[in-house]
Amino acid sequence: MTANSSNPLYRCAGPNCGIVKKANDRWWLMWTSIESFKAPVLYLAPWNEELAQAEGTLHVCGELCAQKLQSQFMGNVRDNQVKGTGRLAGL
Repeated sequence: MTANSSNPLYRCAGPNCGIVKKANDRWWLMWTSIESFKAPVLYLAPWNEELAQAEGTLHVCGELCAQKLQSQFMGNVRDNQVKGTGRLAGL
């Protein structure tokens, strides 16, 4: 996100995407956590301006980019399990 808080500019976090959100777009939000369940968890939520401004939130333009990020998350979790690190790899 860039620009000021009264007129934020959001770019899609999907791999090789980066399109800019328009006012009437129906985007999604994604973020990860390990704290709630002591295991890596991926969250997906419909657009919410407050959540969109939270640190660590990824802005996602649609289903395809969300699926790519989910796949990336799953691969990172499996890679860390194989390596035995037990740490949450970011998206």
